[in-house]
Amino acid sequence: MSDARYVNGFSVIAEIAVNNGPIGGIAATADGSRLITTNGNSVSVIDTRTCAVVQTITGIEEPFAVAMAAADGDRVYVNTASAAYDAVAVIDVRAAAVVGMHPLAFNVTDLAVSPDAKHVFASRTEGERADIAIVDTTTHDVDVVEIAAAPGVTAQHARISADGQRLYVAANGPYDGRLVVIGARERHIVGSIQIGSPIRDVALSHDGSTAYVASCGTDFSAVVDVVDIRTSMVTSTAKVLGIGRFVTQLALSRDGDRAYLVSDSGVTVLSIYEQEIIGAITARTQPSCVIESPDGRRLYVADYSGSVTVASIASPIVQAADEDITAGLPRLLMLEPALT
Repeated sequence: MSDARYVNGFSVIAEIAVNNGPIGGIAATADGSRLITTNGNSVSVIDTRTCAVVQTITGIEEPFAVAMAAADGDRVYVNTASAAYDAVAVIDVRAAAVVGMHPLAFNVTDLAVSPDAKHVFASRTEGERADIAIVDTTTHDVDVVEIAAAPGVTAQHARISADGQRLYVAANGPYDGRLVVIGARERHIVGSIQIGSPIRDVALSHDGSTAYVASCGTDFSAVVDVVDIRTSMVTSTAKVLGIGRFVTQLALSRDGDRAYLVSDSGVTVLSIYEQEIIGAITARTQPSCVIESPDGRRLYVADYSGSVTVASIASPIVQAADEDITAGLPRLLMLEPALT
């Protein structure tokens, strides 16, 4: 990620050249020692101590989504596509090898793994059908929860709650979106929250009380809705201006105080509570996805040129941003009520 720079609490300390095509997804092991990236027909394993690629698993066609469970830090799940079928590939991180494959019909758009690693949830779309495939990682049995059967509806952005009880999936139509709530054990829809625009990403608070939903307004601005999980109500909506045409990811910091909005112009960091900008990392190369290290000290920013930028996070970042925000950067973020 060329020309990245320090901005309000972030200091770029390294750039890792993965060099295997655009990076579509990124994940970190629970101990933070390894990063996993999905690239062009390959998956790479990065040593976070040396900031170097230590293994690359090839022969995985068109991987994009990547997910892993805290209970099984040695295994990662990625989607793969072929002319015959889509599938979920199981990769042993330490052995750097594919150790299993779960074939699935339809187009897989995202993956989530239950905290105990017993089930993989795959959002899928094909023609006029959108659903969730629930794969038992031991028996390989597949259950299906239908989300919609209508033209133009897609299922995307699967997120599992920390307790494994609820799965949240974006059901997008041509002009709006719904956050669908599925009982992971009951295996049926238990709720649905209407969102005014097509959903670009979903992030869940670590205590399971709140969902943050990023969407794209009719004027291509980003909109962030805050959803109370207990009441299934949108409690606030804010339009975010000046961060690029499209938001492609919304991720939360490990402490839950910050939200990272990835767009074509860079990564904008928001305070969850004050809804104010507290940092940004900009670059000429468009970022694709981000993740914080488990200890919250580093931010990893992957991009479409095949690199991962490593940024150190100041502690506490909010104080670093508040010291004199007007002296360093113009105000990049403006919040105003979103049109409904």
